[in-house]
Amino acid sequence: MIAPMESPLVLVGWDFRRTPISIRERLAFTPDSIREALAHITRQGVLSEGVIVSTCNRSEIYGVGTTADVEEAVTEFVAGFHRLPKPDILGSRYGLSGPDAVRHLFRVAAGLESLVLGEDQILAQVREALRVASAAGATRSVLHRLFQQACAAGKRVRSETGVGTRATSIPGVALELARKVYEDIDKRSFLIVGAGDIAAIFYDLLVGRGARTIDVVNRSFDRAQALTSRGGTPRRWDELPARLPHADVVVCATASPTPLFGAAEASAALDARRGRPVLFLDLGVPRNIDEKVSSVENAFLYAVDDLKEMAARNLADREKDIPKAEAILEEELADFLSWYGSLAVVPTVTSLRRRFERVREEEFDRQLSRFERVAPEDREKIRLLAQSMVRSLLRRPTVALKEESDPVRRVERAEAIRHVFGLEDEGGSE
Repeated sequence: MIAPMESPLVLVGWDFRRTPISIRERLAFTPDSIREALAHITRQGVLSEGVIVSTCNRSEIYGVGTTADVEEAVTEFVAGFHRLPKPDILGSRYGLSGPDAVRHLFRVAAGLESLVLGEDQILAQVREALRVASAAGATRSVLHRLFQQACAAGKRVRSETGVGTRATSIPGVALELARKVYEDIDKRSFLIVGAGDIAAIFYDLLVGRGARTIDVVNRSFDRAQALTSRGGTPRRWDELPARLPHADVVVCATASPTPLFGAAEASAALDARRGRPVLFLDLGVPRNIDEKVSSVENAFLYAVDDLKEMAARNLADREKDIPKAEAILEEELADFLSWYGSLAVVPTVTSLRRRFERVREEEFDRQLSRFERVAPEDREKIRLLAQSMVRSLLRRPTVALKEESDPVRRVERAEAIRHVFGLEDEGGSE
């Protein structure tokens, strides 16, 4: 059973599920504005510490609040910071606190709250959010530990389940298919036709997988040059027919309303290759490659519809592993809450008193046994005196914990006491 959290750890956010893009784009934070917002929100005393996760699909503020109505205070701050009327952002806002806020962050880091289930980028974005907040001096013990554990949880989900494996985007599926056909894609020649968004994603995936021979043909030579800035060769549009025979994989992703080439051009290219097969990946809509190319010997053609089916199967496979991923996140949640719960005032004071009493009893018995002539009634007086000394010694740290109004500073003090007196393995219950 998960214990309630003593400190008001909260999340206030807006994401793609609840918030229209017209609002999300106005609530987005840049790295500079994150630093500015964190400085203001902590200086104003709305939060003791804070981290902002801002991506194209979500803007979320995590923090430890100092007031009872911290969600409203954060919303008020966000509206003012972005110069938006509060009612405009209130309807699509969601707020969570305690274990629910922790669980949500872990799900975000694992990719379970992403538009594309299990996406890789979000884990790096959560890690970057922690880095920016830490560099701005906006994190302390609670959020630092929370975000570190969120990153560890996200990494576990990806390594122990299939949630993050198997591509679900069209360019990702296309590359997955190319890797199945050619295991050694770093030694293969690729010809990308087009330099738009889809072509750019495929190019990035190729570079990331170590491909070294990449030609990019585009109607605008400048855009072909820009796309190949990290490797590859830009080609002019009229070079397309001449480059076809050199490619093991041809990827077309243009907005052309008619096919760029047909069976005759493909057949000529294969003849020039002396029968060595070519994988044609048509990522364009409308089709960029005439479907009759599939009838050419040693030409293997896959269009968007084929790749969509593969993407749907991959997504279904990912979804099967959601329960396993959620079980991992619940383990991580319980671990975090166990750490957090041990730093509450009562468990810490109880552990400290138990440790002091144990030391008193051990030292009292050992020392008193050396004085055989001490009468029993005097032994009891000495025992009471020792107990009184222990209570006096405990009074100051107990008051320091109980009367600390800053929840994060209270946790930090509890953590320091546990570390100094070696209470990490002590239970906190009476």
